[in-house]
Amino acid sequence: MLNFKNISKNYKTIKALKDITFSIPENSIFGILGANGSGKSTFMKILPGLIYDWSGEIYYEDRLLTKNDMILRHDFGYLIESPTFYEYLSARKNLEILARVSNVNFKRIDYVLDLVELSNRSLDKVSAYSYGMKQRLGIAQALLHDPKILVLDEPNNGLDPNGINDMIRLIKNLKSEGKTICLSTHNLKDVEELCTDFTVFKDGLCSNSASLSDQFIKSRRWVLSVKNPTLAISQIKESDSFEYINSFNDNILIESKTNDTINSMNALLQDNEIYKISKESNLIEYF
Repeated sequence: MLNFKNISKNYKTIKALKDITFSIPENSIFGILGANGSGKSTFMKILPGLIYDWSGEIYYEDRLLTKNDMILRHDFGYLIESPTFYEYLSARKNLEILARVSNVNFKRIDYVLDLVELSNRSLDKVSAYSYGMKQRLGIAQALLHDPKILVLDEPNNGLDPNGINDMIRLIKNLKSEGKTICLSTHNLKDVEELCTDFTVFKDGLCSNSASLSDQFIKSRRWVLSVKNPTLAISQIKESDSFEYINSFNDNILIESKTNDTINSMNALLQDNEIYKISKESNLIEYF
């Protein structure tokens, strides 16, 4: 549906993006994962036209897009950084103003407010909204003209746990509505919990895009939480069934060499209390 070929961007002597090439499937939740400084924020600003002096090609439904192509405004919706509103007006009034400017029927306002679960607070002033509610209102703005593709830059950034749960539910609902979502994040969990496909940005480069379900199925890595991590690490290192990878915050990352991981692990660590065993996708390998 959306193909990027050799996208590059330089800031004087700094190469922020280096021949970025990947594809976003239709009706996917596509994650762009990367640490700060990886180039993902620069990339996310290219589609809405916040950055013009880049090179490369973007194809949408097999059509080559120009940098000023109006289709980028008709078929795309954006939430880049924090959205801005008239804080002294209600959410509905903010959307009415945007609807007039965009020549959108006011009936669409009720639909998007319901979609982002703000219908019951639509008459409240935006200044009374939490940060998470403002993020959802920003998505309502982006959806007002009924775009096919939604581009979200770090949508979970700064949200509390309840706000993150609300955002995850909203994005999954948008996919069920037929939307294609492209989101950036620095959080591995965002990709694992939300995305169907992903790529990883690092130092201006990106990995080949891949299906998250394929990565999970192929993974033989597990995270283990036990009462005595030091003892468990020693036992794992001596085992022929497992390979010790790393440990972090009393969690142990291992790679299994057996198809019966749970029973083999229970047998190996029978003298140690196991709190949790969970399978990990191998996204971490991209770092």
